[in-house]
Amino acid sequence: RQSSCGVHFFATPEVPEGYKIQFLPGFVEELVVNDDPEYKWIDKIRTPRASNEARQLLFMKLSGEVRRKIGLKALELGANAVIGYRQLFDLEGETGIAVRGIGTAVTLSRLQPEE
Repeated sequence: RQSSCGVHFFATPEVPEGYKIQFLPGFVEELVVNDDPEYKWIDKIRTPRASNEARQLLFMKLSGEVRRKIGLKALELGANAVIGYRQLFDLEGETGIAVRGIGTAVTLSRLQPEE
């Protein structure tokens, strides 16, 4: 499976309002590292704006990749959501950019009005 479609991500560490936890498989994390375009040889002939745009595009792609991988891990554990989701970017200089994602995989269900 390539997609984590259907997995909900919540930044809040608490159970979101209107939901209850059915199952709590546990902690999920992912780390992705890629080359930093700021340190490539082409950057010496690129304008600062083009270099910044290349870096911003890479941030967006890496963010999506980490989120997708964490969603897949959550699905493998039988979860349908990740709560307390955090994503951290580390600029490692010449070694590249590291993106970390962490959260807690849970199975959530909507509360019925009488609950």
